[in-house]
Order: sequence, then C-alpha cells, then structure tokens
Amino acid sequence: MDALAPAIPREPPRGQGAPAGPTRRPLQRRLLLLALAVLLPVLLAATASLLYAMRELEREVQRTALHTARAISVALRAEIDGAMGALEALATSESLVDGRLVRFEERARQLVETRGWRNLTLADARGRLLISTSTPGLPAPVDTASLEQAIQSRAPVVGSLFVGPMRRSPAFAVRYPIVRNGEVRYVASAVLGSDAVLELVREQNLPPGHVVAIFDPSGVRIARTVEHSERRASPTLGALIERGGDEGMGRTVTLEGTPVHSAFHRVAGLGWTVAVGIPVAEANRTVLASTALAALGLLASLGVSAWLAWVLARRLGQPIGQLKSAAAALGRGEALPPLHLDIEELDEVARALVQASREREAAGRDRLAAEAERERLLAQATAALSQAEAAARSKDEFLAVLGHELRNPLAPISSALQLMALKGDGSTRAERRIVERQLGHMTRLVDDLLDVSRITGGKLLIRREPMRVGPWIEQVVETVRGSLGGRTLQVDLPDDVAQAWVQADAVRLAQVLGNLLGNAIKFTQDSGRLAVSARLDGGDVAVEVADDGIGLDDEELSRVFDLFYQAPQDLHRPSAGLGLGLAIVRSLVEMHSGSVHVDSDGRGRGSRFTVRLPCVPAPAPAATSPVEPVAAPMSATGGVRILVVDDNLDAADSGGALLEACGFEVAVAYAPDEALRRLEAFEADVALLDIGLPGMDGYQLARAIRGGPRGPRIRLVALTGYGQESDVQRARDNGFDAHMTKPVDVDALLALLDRLAGR
Repeated sequence: MDALAPAIPREPPRGQGAPAGPTRRPLQRRLLLLALAVLLPVLLAATASLLYAMRELEREVQRTALHTARAISVALRAEIDGAMGALEALATSESLVDGRLVRFEERARQLVETRGWRNLTLADARGRLLISTSTPGLPAPVDTASLEQAIQSRAPVVGSLFVGPMRRSPAFAVRYPIVRNGEVRYVASAVLGSDAVLELVREQNLPPGHVVAIFDPSGVRIARTVEHSERRASPTLGALIERGGDEGMGRTVTLEGTPVHSAFHRVAGLGWTVAVGIPVAEANRTVLASTALAALGLLASLGVSAWLAWVLARRLGQPIGQLKSAAAALGRGEALPPLHLDIEELDEVARALVQASREREAAGRDRLAAEAERERLLAQATAALSQAEAAARSKDEFLAVLGHELRNPLAPISSALQLMALKGDGSTRAERRIVERQLGHMTRLVDDLLDVSRITGGKLLIRREPMRVGPWIEQVVETVRGSLGGRTLQVDLPDDVAQAWVQADAVRLAQVLGNLLGNAIKFTQDSGRLAVSARLDGGDVAVEVADDGIGLDDEELSRVFDLFYQAPQDLHRPSAGLGLGLAIVRSLVEMHSGSVHVDSDGRGRGSRFTVRLPCVPAPAPAATSPVEPVAAPMSATGGVRILVVDDNLDAADSGGALLEACGFEVAVAYAPDEALRRLEAFEADVALLDIGLPGMDGYQLARAIRGGPRGPRIRLVALTGYGQESDVQRARDNGFDAHMTKPVDVDALLALLDRLAGR
C-alpha cells in the first residue's frame, strides 16, 4: 500500500493554494471546445444542407412526375379532341342530312377502321340505338347516363368507363350531339377501349419503373401501365387526389406496396385524373452516396481539429501565463515592467497592458466626465423626443378637426346646390356654377392639406398595380377639358407609349397629372396653349406638361416643389392656393420610384414639367383582375327608407331634402337620442350618421343601433368631415358598412345607397 502512495494525487491543505506552475490542461480543453464550437455549426449546416438536398431532390422528382402527368394529359386531351372533331365532321355528312342511314353507316365503319375505335353508334333523340358498327342486332345503349347528358346539354360528352357487351373489356364513349333546326336529332358516339389509352401512355417513352394510372371522374381506373386487379387508386394515392385542386404532388405507396413519389393532373374538360409514380428507391441512390462521403469528411475534420487544438495549447501556455501575471499586477494597480513575448499578437497585448496601466487614472477621470455629459444629452434628447411626439399628436388632432370643421360647412352647401340642380331652376344656373367652382376649389384645398400631412407623416399608402399609360393620360386630359376656358390643349400620345405599362396607384397617378394640368391652366392666360406629350426614354416613360404661361425664373425653379411655396403673382390672379399641389406631385412620383423635373426659359416664356416613371413588362392576361363594374346612380328608389343624423341642422335638412328629391323616404334627426327614438317607429333601411355628434359620437351611436332590434338588417354609412385613413378604419371597426367624406358627390352617394339597399 505504501508503494502505491506516491502515485495518488493529494489535495493541498486547507488555506493553501494550488501547486505553483501553469497547468495546460484547461487550455487544451478550451481549445478543443473551441474547435468543436467551430465545427458544430459546420456540422449542423452540412446536415441541414443534406436534408435540404434530399427534400429538394424529392420535390424535383415529384415535379418530374407532375410534368409527365401534364404531358400525358395533353396527349389524352388531344386524342379526345380528335375523336370529337371526327364525329363533328361525320355529323355534316349529306347522307345523315338526307336520312340515308345505310350510307352513313358505311362512312362510320370506314372511320372506325381509320381511327382504330372499337365501335361507332348513332342514337336518336330518345336514346334509341339506330346504328352500331360492331354490335349486330342493335342492343340497348351502354352508359345511358352520358347519352342522356349529351342530349340534354347539346354539347359533346365523354362517358364513364363500362364493360362492352362483346369484348367484355373496359371502354368509354365520346358522344357528339347532332343538332338540326335547334333540336338534338341524333347522338353519334365513338367507343374507345382502355387499351387505346394505355397505348397512348406507352408512346410517351417513360423510363422503366414509372407507374402511370388514369382514372375517370368516379375514381375508376381506365388504364395502368402495371396491371392490377384493383380498379381504384391505392389508399395513399386516393387521399392525395381527394385533397382537391387540378394537380398535386406527394409521397404515396402503389397497390404493389412500392413507395413512390407521385403527382397527379386533372385532364381539362374531361374530369379524368392522370397519376404518375416514380420509385423512391431509384431517387435516393445518389443522395445516399453523397451523404456517406460528407459524413466521412466531417469526422476527419473533427479529428484534425482536436489534434491542432492540443498542439496550440502546448505552445500558448507559457506566454499566456506571463500575460496572466501582468494582468493580475495591473488589477492591483502596480506598474508593469516591459514584457517581450515570442508571439506577436500576445506581445502586442503585453504592450497594451503596460500602456493601459499608465492611462488608467486619466481614463477614469475622462470616463466620469463623459458619463455626466452623456446623461445630460440623453435627458435633452428624451425631452426633445417627447416634445416632438406631442407636437405630432397635436398636429394629427388639429388636421382631423380642421378637416372636419372645414368640410362640415361644405356639405350643406353641396347638398343645397345639388338640390337646386334637381329642381331645374334655370334662373340661378350661372350663380350655381360660380358656387360649385368655389366649392370644388375649397374641397381641393382641404384634400391637399390632408394629403401633405399624410405624406410628411409617412402615413400615405399607395396600392401599386400594373396600369397602361394611354388610358391614364386620356382619362385625366378628358377630365380637365371642361376647365380650359379659351385655352387650347394639344395631346401627343404615340401608340408605343400608350401601350407601355407602369406599376402605379391609378388614383394617385391621376392626381399627379391632374395637379400639373390644373397648375398649367391656372398660370396660363385664357387664350394660351397647353400641351401634353409622352415618350419612351430607355426603360422609363416620360410625360411632359407644357404651357406658354407666366414661366419661372431661376430662383422660382429651385423652390417650386417646396411646401407652401407660391410663385409671385399679380394681385388680379384668377385663383389662389396653398402652395401644396406641386409638393404633393413630387412626393407621389417619388413614392412610385420616379422623378419630376421642371424647366422654364424665364418669366413670360412658359414652363415644362416632366414626370418620369419606370416601365414594367405587360402583365399576362390571366394575371390581370377583371374590373368590377361601378354601380350606376339610382334613378328610381321607391321603398328605400333612409335616416339622416347630423347635429348641423343645415347639413341634415339639406341632405334629407336632396334624398327626398331623389325618391327616397327620409327621416331626419339632429341628436343621437333622437335618432334612436326615430328608429323605434321609422324602420330605416340605411342610416347616414355624422361622427361628431353631441353626447354620443357616431361610433357609439353605430354600436347602439347594431345592438337594437334592427341592428343586423340596417346598413350604416359614416357621412363625416373626418376623412383620414385612420378614420375610415375606425368606422369599419365600429360596425359601419361604408365611409364617405363631406362634401359628398350626389352620384357617388346614390350609387352607394343603391348597392346597400340591394343587399
């Protein structure tokens, strides 16, 4: 036992440290762990890559199966179309027109021999068999369901699979109804065997091992490259097909129990399903070899890394020990002697430690001062941020109230004008037009102000879709023609530019061109000339709006797109503005990844504004969504009952009178509680609610109405001066069916009421 004592390590006595001298074992372990840490992500990435490669290979095999299924589907469709075309040609036979069925039967037999059909039959409109080229005695028709379907639909039909009475093998019929004088006179049917379908599949030269099966609409197998007694799909393939859709991919098991990568495709117009299976074992051979090679490489890398970690640990032990002692001395505040290490990087660390000890005290003082300054600046920045957020909230609230307060007086004015127009009083026509022009000008000012707020706040959303350049320019030009007065407007729109496409929000792009044309009209004398031209420039379309108006000098050119900037004008200028239109134009164009530029030869020599937008390829026909027709304004509205709620008496009374003049039955309320009482006796179909109501706002009133007995049936429309996007969303969230901003165009309101009342 005593002889073994020296070999047993003993713990040092309590209170004493570990034996002197550096121990390299912890460093070795750490370097080994470092190597493992470096290799682990590589291992994980390699494993993930292998799994991804296997999955992608599986998907590629399934895509190959899908392409094969599509090709077979095209061939089947072509074969069926050929049969239908032959029957259609046979239906025009003069012998059939004259009723010479014997001669018709001779042509039918020739056609059967030519195309390799099993049989060709002719039945009358009552389903009675008149001719059968291969079955003597004219037995009763087979697959009478498809025969009746062809008679009723007057369209070609492909029947279900059946077993023929003579050959006792599966077949199906292609039926073609022959119409004379608007009535089905005969039905010609070509009978094709399932062996013909199988032969068509074999003509595709499929690789060995591929399994192809074709099923009719009821799921019964028409043909299969590998014969099997079961006439339906395997359970796994059946489940894949039943998921729905015209095609699909997945992993299934054949009737023989072989795992395969499968894909199916439904033949257009037939209801048949073509399924193709590729064995999994065949697809996996390549991946398994690659996986084994990668695994061996990873194991070798792990072994080499462990050996290198052990070698580096031995070489780094002594200089690291010296650095450790220097760091401990620095921690105690001692001055460090010069250190010279044989590893360049470690020697740099040693020099840095010496320099750090010298700068420690000075750095401490500087750090304290810097922390105090940082705290002061942070407090200032926090206060400034809070002030900015408060200012932004105040601005949003101010603009919402401003829009509401400016639009509220415009609503009764607009309603009164439209009511006067409906009454047809010609004596006030000139005065009405003056008021209408000024009303439109005021409405545009409010809209511009709110648009600028949304743009500067980053809250303006655009919905960009492919749109053609020609209709955009033509529609905007047509809109402004009524404002030209004595001015002339020339449009130069080449065909290649008109057919170009851009990715844009149609409404906002119309606003851009409308603002430019409106600006040109405003600053051009009544006898002046305007021009709109467009051209293709590289990958862009450039649209130019030119005029011979007052023009711009150099200073004005540099500021014309600034917010609230207005060029100097005479006191008798025809119309004023807020200086927002061109700023909105620039922001909207830049949101469309475009640019806008202005040129002028100087004062009195006109201006030229050029908008450049990047072109995009024309969308495929299937990708363009059909435009939904806009509902036309109602002309006869009898029976529709409308409740108008607005605390502005003029707005409520004028709006109610306008709707009554349009044929609606109208009730008016000036307060929320009055509106709820009205609804107890007046069964309204639609309620037009203002939002800024006393005591209970429009959102609360909408919820109260929804909770009442007529809540699920009545349609609610927010008719208000609050018109920001957040207001529209809030209206939807509170149960409104629609939102309209005052002043409301009567045609748009009537179209909305027509749609809501017709639900």
